Amino acid sequence: MEDDDLFEFELQPQQLELNGLLQVDDEDEHDSKIISDQHSLKLVNTRDSYTTTILPEPDKDLDEQLDELDLELDPRVENEELEDEDAYDKFIPTDPSKIEEYKLRLKQEQEQQVAENQHKATNGVDGKANGTENGTYVLSTQPERPRLNLYSPPENFSIVCGSIYRSSFPRIENFEFLKSLKLKSIVCLIPEDYPSENVEFNQENDINFYQIGLSGNKEPFVKIKPKLVNEALEIILDPKNHPVLIHCNRGKHRTGCIVGCIRKIQKWSLSMIFDEYRKFAYPKERHLDQQFIELFDDYEINEKGILNNWLPLRW
Repeated sequence: MEDDDLFEFELQPQQLELNGLLQVDDEDEHDSKIISDQHSLKLVNTRDSYTTTILPEPDKDLDEQLDELDLELDPRVENEELEDEDAYDKFIPTDPSKIEEYKLRLKQEQEQQVAENQHKATNGVDGKANGTENGTYVLSTQPERPRLNLYSPPENFSIVCGSIYRSSFPRIENFEFLKSLKLKSIVCLIPEDYPSENVEFNQENDINFYQIGLSGNKEPFVKIKPKLVNEALEIILDPKNHPVLIHCNRGKHRTGCIVGCIRKIQKWSLSMIFDEYRKFAYPKERHLDQQFIELFDDYEINEKGILNNWLPLRW
């Protein structure tokens, strides 16, 4: 017997039919094949010579289950996952109708607040000015209108250090919260056009806007360019731009890379940097992001930061 024969485990369709199996997909090019009879499904790996029996689900037709299993063996699924990663990073503008609805509710909320303040100033808050003798309040039978949460931070919002903040893309419902930060600058890391409502917000609040479009790192390529990262860090480290907000689309990957590079400048250990990265990127951590952070050369930005008295960063 030749050596090659020792490793020849391929099962032939005729052998499988002898076991009472009625259906064989001879055109399947994968190592695993799906075979079915009237009562069960079998997943047969023709290269490694093993068979897994899968009991049918009572709520599903047998053909449906065959289709689902075949999809699991389809190599095109990997490409679909990559496309999903691209979609995950892509910014989707807020529906204009929702923006108008929020503006209307915000206006009503502000008018109501003004009216309440005037009422308190005119009638007092202890009840005596309303003609009551014992200072008790009269309860209204009108249902209280739900109020907006005016101070709603963007997702993944956090303080990086000092007056440097990070977050996902700020939407219109986050604007009142951002006002409380008294931002001087916003650094946006997505390449898409900035929405008109965000541009208007920046102008109304005298916020300097910097857009440095980064491509997300996705297997098998590292796409973020160190030159652009250095450009972003120069803006972020300069105290004249503080308080500053860094954001991408979801505040996870591109923002995580920038913050990771800031941590390198702060002399954090890689284990601490990666722990923080994974905390914000969960459940879609990317190994290429962590590789980029590890290999990023911070010598140039360190020299510039020391020369301009930007470093060390204040906590």
